[in-house]
Amino acid sequence: MFAVKTKFEAFLVIYALATGAVERGLGYVERLPGTSGWLFFAACTGVVFIAGGKILDAVERDERDRDSGLDIAP
Repeated sequence: MFAVKTKFEAFLVIYALATGAVERGLGYVERLPGTSGWLFFAACTGVVFIAGGKILDAVERDERDRDSGLDIAP
């Protein structure tokens, strides 16, 4: 495992999540024709927006803590 410390790393992780979500969503569209497949596709891709926002917030908070001296890790 690794720690995401920069926004660049965060965007790489978010890109990987989005790629996997689209692949998973397309599988749902193939298996579940019609509206239900597209709803699952939207759910898979929509979660990336939520997770991406949380990842970016955490990176910004960590940067702010390091800059202010609140970081207790060596």
